[in-house]
Amino acid sequence: MNPALYLLMPLALGQPIGPLASLPAGSSLAASASCAPCAPGYGGSSRGMVPPFMPVPARQPCPPMGPPAPVLAVRAVIPEGTTITAMPGSPGAKAYGNAATFGFRPGYVYRLKLDQLPDFPNDALYPMLEVRGSIVPRPGMKYMEFAAPLNISKEDIQRALAGALITKVIYLEDPARAIPSSGTPERPIEIRSDGEREAFQEASENGRIVAVLRFGDRKPDEQELERMAIDGTVLMPGENQLGFPSAPPMLPTVGIPLYDPILGPKATTEECFPNGGDGENRIGIGPGGRLGGLNPTDVSAEYSSNGKRKVTTSNVVCICSPRFVIRRVDLMPGGFFSKTVVSGVNQTTKQNIFLQREHSLASIAREKTLGFHSRSRPSATITMWALHAIASKTIPQAVFRVDGLRSVGSFVEPDELSSLPEGLILTKEVTPAGSVQQGEELLITLRYSNTGRKPITDLILSDSLSARLEYVPGSAQADRPSNVTTVANEVESVVVQFEIPGPIPPSSKGIVQFKVKVR
Repeated sequence: MNPALYLLMPLALGQPIGPLASLPAGSSLAASASCAPCAPGYGGSSRGMVPPFMPVPARQPCPPMGPPAPVLAVRAVIPEGTTITAMPGSPGAKAYGNAATFGFRPGYVYRLKLDQLPDFPNDALYPMLEVRGSIVPRPGMKYMEFAAPLNISKEDIQRALAGALITKVIYLEDPARAIPSSGTPERPIEIRSDGEREAFQEASENGRIVAVLRFGDRKPDEQELERMAIDGTVLMPGENQLGFPSAPPMLPTVGIPLYDPILGPKATTEECFPNGGDGENRIGIGPGGRLGGLNPTDVSAEYSSNGKRKVTTSNVVCICSPRFVIRRVDLMPGGFFSKTVVSGVNQTTKQNIFLQREHSLASIAREKTLGFHSRSRPSATITMWALHAIASKTIPQAVFRVDGLRSVGSFVEPDELSSLPEGLILTKEVTPAGSVQQGEELLITLRYSNTGRKPITDLILSDSLSARLEYVPGSAQADRPSNVTTVANEVESVVVQFEIPGPIPPSSKGIVQFKVKVR
């Protein structure tokens, strides 16, 4: 390895050389960093300063702060009574039980040891853990509290001792591609894949790979265990300092994250997801007065004013709840694998499995384009003149469907999507603020205010929940008589709707609340 890169490694990892005093178990990335809204008009509970080199996306109110965490927190999810040793080849190695949390430096391959196995007390397993990354903490997020699950069940142990080789690809899930299923740190989501290549591909397509766990192979000898026990790479439970590693990373491109010095680090979206506001497809009132463009995580407020149906949206808040998902593969005895090197033949046979894959472009190429559909960007401008002052306001332009060179219809008239201060203002809040764990409940609060000079009627508030959020039945409440309904959305969550039929006079305010559970 290049000596210059070796010396720059602690800088790339955001660590000083020598004793690492900034790594208490449960320490935050920057305890002194205050958290302010990342862009004007975003509001919500997120606070944080935006680095000058990092642009703020339109829907992301909480960009990453600082470098990735110097270690990946890993929680042992093993059967009760089983013990795990992080570096069995080091002198004085100590065994820990279930729920023990370690901190592993990215870029290294670790040999672990499982003892006191259920039904096999005299046997031991030696899993191999490749750590390929870590989370990017937001201000106030304690990265040691969000641990990747090292999930080894009793059935896994039995299969490994029977000769199976098990691979588990652990990745930080992209909330936009979240699986609509509940999981907890004690019971992580685990999905079977058809092969190791498929497991890596599916994990990469749906998130960011942070670790790979393999077990069921041969038992290493003492020399191998000593060689893989590198000092300064594992933060043991209860420790709050980690020294400088005694050897460079085995996976240097993982251990030393590189990025453009001008553009800065690439923004990550796996730790947090925006909630509220309006996403890619703009919300609007379509034909027949029906609401359109309400996507998951969007919030809308429909109302009638001056005989017209209008709609507005809320601010964007940020929910930070990193979730790890596992893709697993079992080789033998679940199938037959043969490999002939001379002829270059690879064959995998499994029972009752038929898999067909095709790229998205293959299906698109079979369809002939018959027209063109586009949405215009907000561009209409209203300018008001006053004495010694100029005040300008903008409203979105109409959305049209275009067939060839001829406009065939308008979906939204220019004044149907209201963004003017005079009208209805909707704000969204999430309590408690900050990062949350899976299984915790959040209180969603929608506040609306009629800032116009005329009453509004037939108000409908709609909040389309993300796949990571589950509505708590019976938790909805409002300060005015209202009808509450839930409708399934396209990510297998629900749209929570509050129908408030009565008139809302000028300068009047209202509030609705409901609870959600973080999946």
